[in-house]
Amino acid sequence: MTGDMLDRVLGHPAYQELVRRRGRASLGFFLLMLVVYAGFILTLAFWPEVFARPIGAGYTMSVGVLSASVVAVSAVLMISAFVHLSNKHFDPLIEAIVRDME
Repeated sequence: MTGDMLDRVLGHPAYQELVRRRGRASLGFFLLMLVVYAGFILTLAFWPEVFARPIGAGYTMSVGVLSASVVAVSAVLMISAFVHLSNKHFDPLIEAIVRDME
């Protein structure tokens, strides 16, 4: 990529919008995962006996198994949400930039 083309891409309004949107989305997903994982790890570190309790009277599943499952499922859901966001909003911006650079 030549310096002139690089300057054109960096100055393109769709590229600047892409950087802004992707940065905001990445920060949002990072903060959400930070809360989920940090909450799980901090609970495990400072209040481990809660994970040994059953989820209710008469149940054999523990709170630890349920919360670990919720953490895993939340990761899959957030990945799916980011892929959807990328396909619906980021890819059209990238296509517009590529189309304008040709």
